[in-house]
Amino acid sequence: MKTVKQISVALIILVIVGLAAYKLNSNKEKIRTTTELASQTISEIPVKIVSPKTGTISKQISTTGTVSATEELMVLSETQGKVKKIHKNVGDRVQKNEVIVEVDDETIAANVLVAEANFEQQTKDIERLQRLEQGNAIPKHDLEQARIGLKKAEADLITARKALRDTKIKAPISGIVNKRLVENGQFVAGGMPICEIVNTSKLKIWVKVPEKDIFKLAKGQVVNVAIPSLPGKTFTGKINSIGEKADNAMKFDAEVVMDNRDGDQHLKAGLFSEVLIPVEASETILIEKTAITGSMKNPSVFVIEGDKAVKKEIIINESDEKFVEVISGLNKEDLVVVSGQLNLNDGDRVKIIQ
Repeated sequence: MKTVKQISVALIILVIVGLAAYKLNSNKEKIRTTTELASQTISEIPVKIVSPKTGTISKQISTTGTVSATEELMVLSETQGKVKKIHKNVGDRVQKNEVIVEVDDETIAANVLVAEANFEQQTKDIERLQRLEQGNAIPKHDLEQARIGLKKAEADLITARKALRDTKIKAPISGIVNKRLVENGQFVAGGMPICEIVNTSKLKIWVKVPEKDIFKLAKGQVVNVAIPSLPGKTFTGKINSIGEKADNAMKFDAEVVMDNRDGDQHLKAGLFSEVLIPVEASETILIEKTAITGSMKNPSVFVIEGDKAVKKEIIINESDEKFVEVISGLNKEDLVVVSGQLNLNDGDRVKIIQ
């Protein structure tokens, strides 16, 4: 009886061991199959490819500046006295030599009368002395002194007349009165500011251009000007001058000039502006931005050689929303990976998919 029980226990143990061995063997087979599938999947990474295209990217230099008037002038008084009349106010248009302010001229006008009378008297004295000198009635020295006196009288008359003209303060340039700094009845002295005139019929914008772009500019080159405060509108200007020396930031000054139209499009000095300077573009190799791995500063791409991916370092230049210009590192015949490259390493086997 005891022997039968021992045999039964042994058989049960053998069955259990057999089942465990079968289960382990079955799991091993499943693991091996899964591993082989994973290895096969990893060994051929699916990618999409395109060939580089040739073309041009619309190039332009973008810079900023402030719109200013071509002429800005502070008008100063050349006389002194009380302001008698103001002819122009802020915002008024004024023409060159038009009277802006009048200063009381009563005393100065009297000085002119005195100077004129003195000049006339000196002229008559000369005529009388010349007749006497011809008859040897006076020494020549007296006539010479009289002639000197006449020149002084003439100088005094010129000075008095100029002082009288200066009482009418006139615009030295055409433009618009931007500031008025005096009031009726106010006393003004010589050198005192009267008003500021700005001429905005033509405008100028000084911009900074990096050294890498300075030789792409030319005098007379047409540029586009955008004013952020007038969205959707573009104005046209041209390059008037280009600086000969860079500043400490290695940038050059360039002056852009533009006509200023009257009406709704009339611009004012002091507006912030964006200047876009189109430059000539040459045909080159273009690839999609999505193909680039790494950064735009140190770009690289994967190309397909046979059934493997090869990583290539490239040098790029201009770009737009979709494409980037490749200066070196690629050939037109290369097959460039544009999808799946994030999973690639140099030398990986690939499978090209549509």
